[in-house]
Amino acid sequence: MQSSINRDGFLPPDPDELVAEGEPPFADAATATAREKADHDLDLLQHEVRLLRARIGILREDAETALRAQANLIDASAHVQLGNYPWAKLALATGAAFIAARIVRSLPFGVLLAGFAGHPSETRRW
Repeated sequence: MQSSINRDGFLPPDPDELVAEGEPPFADAATATAREKADHDLDLLQHEVRLLRARIGILREDAETALRAQANLIDASAHVQLGNYPWAKLALATGAAFIAARIVRSLPFGVLLAGFAGHPSETRRW
C-alpha cells in the first residue's frame, strides 16, 4: 500500500487549501455561468426526452405486433374448428338461434308444458 507522504517526508498540500474561495482551481479554467449550466441541463433533458420517445415507439411496435399475432392465432383457430368461411358459419348459427328463440316465444306456454309433460312420466318407468 502506497502512502500519501512525499519523498521529503511531508504530506502533500490539500488542493482545496491552495485555491482561494471563489477562484477556479487552475488559472486557465473558466467558471461556468448559470446560463451555461441551464443550457447544459436543457440539452440533457432534451436527450432524455428523445430516448424516451424512441422507447415508447418501440413499445408501440411491440404491442401492434402482439395484437396482430393474437388476431392471426384466433383466425387460425376458427379455421381449424369451423373449416372454410368460419365467420359465415358463426353468423348462420347465430341467426338460426335467433329465429328459433322467436318461434319458441310465439308458442303458447301451455303447448310447451304439454309437450314436456310426457317426459317425466317416461323417466319414472325406468
